[in-house]
Amino acid sequence: MLTKEKLKNQSIVALFILGLFTVSCGEPCDDVICDPGFTCVEGDCIEDNASTSLPATISSDLSLSNDEIHVISGKVVVEAGATLTIDAGTIIKGEQGSGSSASALIVARGGKIIAEGTADNPIIFTSTLDNIALGETAGTNLDETDNQKWGGLIILGRAPISAADGDTESLIEGLPGDEEYGLYGGDDPADNSGILRYVSVRHGGAEIGEGNEINGITLGGVGTGTLIENVEVTANLDDGIEFFGGTVNVTNAIVTWQGDDAIDIDQNYAGTINNFYIGHGGDDTDEALEIDGPESTTYTDGAFTLLNGTCVAYDQLKTFPGDYKSKSIGLTRGICFKGYSTDLKVRCSFDPDADCLEKSDSHTNFVEGRLSFENNMFDGTANLITIYSDDDPGEEDCFNAVATDYNSAAISQMTTDGNTIGACSGGANTSVFDWTLAAQKGWIQ
Repeated sequence: MLTKEKLKNQSIVALFILGLFTVSCGEPCDDVICDPGFTCVEGDCIEDNASTSLPATISSDLSLSNDEIHVISGKVVVEAGATLTIDAGTIIKGEQGSGSSASALIVARGGKIIAEGTADNPIIFTSTLDNIALGETAGTNLDETDNQKWGGLIILGRAPISAADGDTESLIEGLPGDEEYGLYGGDDPADNSGILRYVSVRHGGAEIGEGNEINGITLGGVGTGTLIENVEVTANLDDGIEFFGGTVNVTNAIVTWQGDDAIDIDQNYAGTINNFYIGHGGDDTDEALEIDGPESTTYTDGAFTLLNGTCVAYDQLKTFPGDYKSKSIGLTRGICFKGYSTDLKVRCSFDPDADCLEKSDSHTNFVEGRLSFENNMFDGTANLITIYSDDDPGEEDCFNAVATDYNSAAISQMTTDGNTIGACSGGANTSVFDWTLAAQKGWIQ
């Protein structure tokens, strides 16, 4: 028989056990109070400004933890055979500099980066000028106009590219031309350079030389064995994400406030970019999409695919929806273009010395079905598409003779393929970008 005393003792034990259970199930920092200048990370008080510099060369496996800020001074190269692993919630800051002193993280061919953040704890690459502290996802002192504060992230692989002169490998732009670690390209479409997941790259684009800046994320010859999903580039001086050939697929990408192009495709990139958001404006910005095809007769069979995107012009100073330039090959489908006063541009070329014979270019690919646009929506433009040629006097004269017919036929084809002018009813699923700096700043419209 239970007495009152026994019930009392059992209640005390139960409460004690419940208390232990509650503590063990709580967050590690729930009951931790840190001194000023310190932040709780996984239950420990870490100095806000605690940092360490990365080595210039990473030749063996290295892991970066989120309990201190890691600094890139100059070029940091992950060499072939080495893997750089970055914990969720880690902050990496690049020092300011230009030319040979510009800071960048380069994953060379044969090297790997495993950067697996989460929506709650993204991995952030930013500038040492950014006052973001440990445990935070945003600083307070830099804004969308603060670019060129460091370099960017460069990943190089052995997947096929179509470089000039029939070359199957090349040196990546944004790096000094005599550095062998800048080589990319090869014959392995399934090449694996690692993982980028929930990674934000901010305030980059350092200048290497005249007209040569580092992109936010540069992908040179990166293969399908590489996983890239949920990535952000914001406030970069040059392009947001640039693809130099390769086959890698990218899912859920967002680029805002880039200085040049948001997504730039070169050297016959042959992967799929699915669900992307672009928001840009200001004096320096250029196209949302800049697309080029093969540069030679090497690796011409592949084709890009752009699916389910939203491209927004925050203003109409110098913003263009897209320029399909040299010999582009691929599919653009389900994209919403909002706020642009100009149309998509597709280039054609002529030989003035051969009775204005039209040469192979993006327009010929469009006419022959190798370049196609399906079910895209244009909210703000006057027409769906504009065919153009270079302003060389000879070519310009050739084009002017056929411009009206070419543009009329192109608009008819666009309409047949389901492209429409009016309010967008589709585009990107922007809810997947709630984790980004762009979402915190209200740049997603």
